[in-house]
Amino acid sequence: MISKNKKYFTLFGMLCATVDRKISSIYSLIHSLMSIDMPKIVNLLISRQLKPAKLYSTNKIK
Repeated sequence: MISKNKKYFTLFGMLCATVDRKISSIYSLIHSLMSIDMPKIVNLLISRQLKPAKLYSTNKIK
């Protein structure tokens, strides 16, 4: 006996495909920002970090 299975697009199937595409797009954007811009941001923060005004201690024993 041969049975013919018909595959129909369901509302749930279309919703899952749309959500999957949107999540993939957001993930790609986040990955791009982290791999390209994050090293630039880290280097910028390191270069602008606050440094102490005095390099010696005020309670220095002579």
